[in-house]
Amino acid sequence: MAAPSGDDHTASFIERTLVRMMETQPPDLRLVARLWFHLRPHANQPLGTASDNIHLLTALLEQRPDFVAALRIHLGALFTDKKATRLLTEAGLLPYRAFGAEIRQRIAYKLLPPERDLSQLRDWLDDLITLRDHDWLREAELSDWVRIGQLLQLQHWFRRGVPGVLTNAINSLSHRIAVGGLDPELLRIDPALEDYDSPFLALQYEVDAWLRGQAEDTRQIDVILEQCSEALDRVGRKSQELGTSIEFTLQTTRLTQQMARMRALIALADPATDAPHGLLGRLFVELVESSNERYSVAKLVRDTTGRLARQITQFASQTGEHYVAENRAGLKKLFWSAAGGGAIIAGMALLKTRIVSLHLAALPDALLVSLNYALGFVLIYVLHLTVATKQPAMTASLFARTLADVRGQTAQQKLLDEFAGKVWRSQLSALLGNMLFALATASLIAWALDATGHIGVSADKAARLLAEIDPFRSAALFYAAIAGIGLFLAGIVSGYYDNQSVYRRIPERLQRLGLPQRLLGAGRWNTIVEALRPRWGGIAGNLFFGFYLGLMSAFGYLAGLPLDIRHIAFSAANLGYAWQAFDWQLPLPVALTAITGVVLIGLVNLTVSFSLAFYLALRATRTSRRESGHLLLRGLAAILKAPFRWNGRSQREESRPD
Repeated sequence: MAAPSGDDHTASFIERTLVRMMETQPPDLRLVARLWFHLRPHANQPLGTASDNIHLLTALLEQRPDFVAALRIHLGALFTDKKATRLLTEAGLLPYRAFGAEIRQRIAYKLLPPERDLSQLRDWLDDLITLRDHDWLREAELSDWVRIGQLLQLQHWFRRGVPGVLTNAINSLSHRIAVGGLDPELLRIDPALEDYDSPFLALQYEVDAWLRGQAEDTRQIDVILEQCSEALDRVGRKSQELGTSIEFTLQTTRLTQQMARMRALIALADPATDAPHGLLGRLFVELVESSNERYSVAKLVRDTTGRLARQITQFASQTGEHYVAENRAGLKKLFWSAAGGGAIIAGMALLKTRIVSLHLAALPDALLVSLNYALGFVLIYVLHLTVATKQPAMTASLFARTLADVRGQTAQQKLLDEFAGKVWRSQLSALLGNMLFALATASLIAWALDATGHIGVSADKAARLLAEIDPFRSAALFYAAIAGIGLFLAGIVSGYYDNQSVYRRIPERLQRLGLPQRLLGAGRWNTIVEALRPRWGGIAGNLFFGFYLGLMSAFGYLAGLPLDIRHIAFSAANLGYAWQAFDWQLPLPVALTAITGVVLIGLVNLTVSFSLAFYLALRATRTSRRESGHLLLRGLAAILKAPFRWNGRSQREESRPD
């Protein structure tokens, strides 16, 4: 077979490197690195050039058996001189350090790279691989690497027998899996792993017997690996009820990765494997690609926080079920719940203006404003009232969780349209309750203060309040988007603390506190704890949102950045106070501009918080970025179209008893 025509210089360099390998005794590993360099496309060449270079190498090996022998000797020296166990048991797998310690180390390595230990094959490979290698490796065909492996007859290096490259790695993995399977957190979530024979321990026994030649095949190992996978699936299902943590997710994900790696290594070492070079080619590509992400912060976060994100969005979606009205009675209940929330927000808005009028220093002013917001939102929550703009962050998680279970374009669109209709009606009902009653309550408070000889807000302050909600001559809509981000984050905080409350068994631990029991009595204290059991996440989320609103403008002021917040209910209340300050005599254009500003602020609040929460919830269900973005656009389009599809008939049908 003739070498393919291509870059004659590259062909010459590859051939000369192989000739040098033939002439060099003992083997020189620098020649292996040089061969890799010549396979790599240059900076000014397309990535596809790498495939041509691999074909050149393949053709040379097919023509010259002496080249095959020389390359095989040098690769053998590479595995002999370098320690390969860490490469095979750790590359591409999650680390053993705690999440926080690993994050800190990876960030430190970005600032000051770690020292290489070139006696380790993993470090030698990291030193060899460049960022561009990962790009052209993805372009290369796996069959090309398989063909090179067949020519070199590499499968004979990895067969079971005396301790060698794969034997040590498989033995090491079996011990690591056994230790990981006895992790206290796994045993707490699933006590059956301790009550009965652990499959993780049994796996180590079977692997050891197979490596010693006491078992003829790997069938029993395959059975036990399947039992280990089932145990981890069972633990995962239980963690949906009992909560999870980053460290627990790290442990279970690492175990899953280690078992997958063990399957691959055992298949390579098993003489009964029919096509070992395909497995070897995939493992080679995986190990090379992992070198680029060895110290990647993004990959660690992505691999570790996926299950935690799913758990958080699941708790958020459970809360979201309370924000979607199924019938007319549910809409009325939601409206009056939001009306109560709007009335309280009117009081919070007035108190905020009073705090600001004290002209305190920046820090105490920000803290008092934040406490006003936070305690007010907690009061609304514990009274079972509603802040309308918190709905999207919760309903989006419910929406995404429901949508992820549906397959097929038609079925998804039907569900999108149905759910969008419910969300639109529920959101409109809550928005009207919040906005109308915030406006009405603020107007009544201002009128009552005026009737008793007090001033709600001064005319100058009223003018500033109106200017702040002007959507055309101020940054009100940008500030509304910042508030929407806070609403989204509040939903995340709420779900996180709901998860932590369950996982860390916070209520049960609080019940064991001695001091509250002595002060209040054991019965009263237990009653308080039980009443708060389902509300920890909600309280934490409302506290966070309150401090977010209060501190954002203070941070912007101190940092000299254009940061502030606009919220529909507070904007409506401020409109009510400003209207009364001008003796109910606002010019029509000013009034229309202010009302338009309030409505647009609400729409931006809702759109931003819903979009972020919906996208995150879709990603947490392992939906791809592209599909998540597509579903987000379809969901927003369905909600925008919902008002034009609704004629009230569906509502009457839903409210009609069976």
